[in-house]
Amino acid sequence: MQLVKRVPSGRGWLYEPKFDGYRGIVARESSGRVLIRSRNDKDLGRFFPELIRLAEMLPTGTVIDGEIVRPVVGGVSFVELQRRLMIPLKDRPSVAAERPVAFVAFDVLMDRSEDTRRLGLKVRRQRLERIVQTANDSSLQLILQTSEVAAAIGWLDDSLPMTGIEGVVAKRDEPYPRPNVRRWQKVRRTATMDVLIAGFIGDLPTPRLVVGTDDGGKLRILGTTLPISPEDAARLEPLVPMAVRGERPIWSVFESERHDEWFQIPVGLMAEVAYSHLDGDRFRQAVRFLRWRLHQPPE
Repeated sequence: MQLVKRVPSGRGWLYEPKFDGYRGIVARESSGRVLIRSRNDKDLGRFFPELIRLAEMLPTGTVIDGEIVRPVVGGVSFVELQRRLMIPLKDRPSVAAERPVAFVAFDVLMDRSEDTRRLGLKVRRQRLERIVQTANDSSLQLILQTSEVAAAIGWLDDSLPMTGIEGVVAKRDEPYPRPNVRRWQKVRRTATMDVLIAGFIGDLPTPRLVVGTDDGGKLRILGTTLPISPEDAARLEPLVPMAVRGERPIWSVFESERHDEWFQIPVGLMAEVAYSHLDGDRFRQAVRFLRWRLHQPPE
């Protein structure tokens, strides 16, 4: 998938929202064996037994492509989805019943043992619609799709009440892309917000900022920025002599990165950052520093 800055427009484009989840396939092979696999061919069925049950409902020789998501009120939550991976084996069936995931299907690779990847997207979409309707199960959902570029751009609006939309994927009516061929284009949903600067990681002149927000008079850390420029880092120089080592490590959970050493500064600086997703109380990824908010009061 090719990452681009703007939603492409013109004849032939079809658009789908990209939800924040795990890309994977749900399959019931011709032999009757069922598989739930990640994009990197990891077995996900052991974590999501409800999807095993879904796969068993499909006709033999069916392989569908899509996104595993955790539905919550108002959208989907990647944090809740990740928590499902930490559930002990013995508790997974009961948790699956209480906090089930869903599979949002956007393509079909095999339909009743026929390889459909050579067909155009619109024909594959018709096949997929039939599969979803036949299954008639809430754990299998069909992705929204439109040919209207204005509707696709609307999915990127940061005021959209639905949570968990990561971006928009644009596709053409053509065969399923071959491995390592980037035919689909993805635009990330971005938004900006003002944050408090809790401290920094690394050394000047290109540190990463530790950022947070006010939570009832207490600082709640949201995550970190990407390295900032030497020009922007110059604003930190007067505060470096007052910096003290942070008491607790900072985790960038979604990047599997732990920062044991960081330096806390007196809260007083604010900045505007750009981010693609805020899930619960943390940023999905390291955010991008935009500018200092020099005229905002510390509180």
